[in-house]
This record gives sequence, C-alpha cells and structure tokens, in this order.
Amino acid sequence: MNEPRDTGPDDRVARVLAQVRSGVRQRQAEVAAAGTGSEEAQHKLLELKTREYVQEPLCVSPRPVVGRFLVFTRKVVFHLFLKWFSRPVLEQQNLYNQTVSRLLQELLQAQERSERRLRDLEARLDTLGGNERKGS
Repeated sequence: MNEPRDTGPDDRVARVLAQVRSGVRQRQAEVAAAGTGSEEAQHKLLELKTREYVQEPLCVSPRPVVGRFLVFTRKVVFHLFLKWFSRPVLEQQNLYNQTVSRLLQELLQAQERSERRLRDLEARLDTLGGNERKGS
C-alpha cells in the first residue's frame, strides 16, 4: 500500500517543527563551542557563520489551483535558462563568505592571543617592579 507523502497540514507542521528544533540544537552547540573572545564578537561571528551560505530560492506559489503549474513552470525556466548563470555566482559568493568567515575567526583569535600576552607581560612587569622596590 502506498501512503501519501503528506497526510495533511499536521504532518507538514510536525516536519517544520522538527527542523526548527534541530536548528536550535545546532545553534546551542555552536554557541557552546565558541569558547574564547568577547561575547559580542563571538555572537557576531556566529551570526556570520549562519548566513555564510547563499542558496537558490525555492519556488512556491500561494495559489491553490494553479500553484503547482506555476511552480513547475518556474522550475523548468530556471533549470533551462538560469541555472547555468546563477549557480557559478552562488558558488563564488559562498566561497567568498567562507573565506571572510575564516579570516575573521583567525583575526579574533589573534587579537585574543595578543590581549592575553599583553596581560601576561603587564603582570610580569608588575612583579619585576615589586621585586625592585623590595631590593631598594
């Protein structure tokens, strides 16, 4: 017996909720994995990571009667005439976004290392200055 893909709006709602829950769990894991740095900078970097990929738009139509025909027509037109043009542009944009994201992550880590080193050197200078005062 063949069951229909969708038995109704309830199944679609359940699938969407499952996707949202999965996204929330992934976001929580990403936030937990973002260990160092100022919280705001990490938040902005995480926001950049979530918007890193540009995807082809999905064809949808709110018209119940002719909607399927319109969606099919849009997909055919895109597949025949626009895919060859838009996919390389999307790939190039995604590559650029990934490169910028990695570069910003590295810059943030380098800044954190510099701040840590500066704090260590200041602490060391304070201890050396304190030792000189004791010796005089």
